[in-house]
Order: sequence, then C-alpha cells, then structure tokens
Amino acid sequence: MKLSRLAGSCLLIVIAGSQSATAAEWRFCIAPSNQEHKIYVTAPTLTGATMEALENGFHAALDRSGRRHDNVQCPTGATEQSVRVMRQHADEFNRQMGNEVIVVDWKPAAAGTLGR
Repeated sequence: MKLSRLAGSCLLIVIAGSQSATAAEWRFCIAPSNQEHKIYVTAPTLTGATMEALENGFHAALDRSGRRHDNVQCPTGATEQSVRVMRQHADEFNRQMGNEVIVVDWKPAAAGTLGR
C-alpha cells in the first residue's frame, strides 16, 4: 500500500513538473513597419506556445496578408492586466511617434503547431 502511494506521489510530481514547463502566459505580438510608419499589434492572449513559435506564427500571418513588416516581438507579463497595460503603452508611444497602429485579428494556434 505504501509503495503504491509513493509511486502515485512520484507520478503527480512528474506530471506537475512537465505542465509547468509549458505553462500558459499572457502575451501580445507587435511588429513595426518602419518604412510605412505602421505598427501591427494583436490583442493580449493566454498561450502556452513558445516565444519563437508565436513570433514565427505572427510573422507568417503578416506575410500571408501582404503586410510588410520588420521584426516581430511577443512580450509577456505576469498577468493579463500587465500585458494590457504594456500593449496600451506601445499603442500610445507609436501614435506619438506618428505611426499608424493597426490591430491584427490573430491568435496563435495550439502550442507546438506554429511555424513560418
């Protein structure tokens, strides 16, 4: 009986450890088009996808829609509210710099399925 409880406890620890490695985070993605004085942004979303997968996925989505852009970044924050504040700050800053802020209706695919 003790052995089965110990095995069960070890299994729970292994499962919890693997879940924390792919824990979902709040993120939004942003991509400037400096030449066109535009910046493309997404709404904040809760995702377990890696940063590389998010950046590649947003890059590919912009390319498919014919939107010229420079680098892609997908910042993260501790909470939904903190990510919303960061995004709002990015919007305001870019408007002050004379850039057109374009909201792109894009959400990442399930973790591990994004690519260029």
